[in-house]
Amino acid sequence: MRLLLALALVSPLVAGCTPYIPEKLDFGTSAAVPKGAIPPEYAGFNAYDPNVNSVLAQQICATAYQPGDVAINDASPGSLVTAHGTCAPHRPILGN
Repeated sequence: MRLLLALALVSPLVAGCTPYIPEKLDFGTSAAVPKGAIPPEYAGFNAYDPNVNSVLAQQICATAYQPGDVAINDASPGSLVTAHGTCAPHRPILGN
């Protein structure tokens, strides 16, 4: 019984000493977009819909996805669409 009481009193102290773990909530997705005439050897690789980026981002986030900037860069062949966004911070129901 004493051991159980000691564990109950010491465990909050140990949990309070855990180090701060930094988190990075932003991430990016990219897609190749067909532009003009594309050689047949690139056609299969370049058959990716850029609208899938937002779907993938929403699947990665456990909370709501907040889209950020979208950049369209020239690539050979076609262009590259890169989108950045963040996941909304978690808001606990109880506590802070």
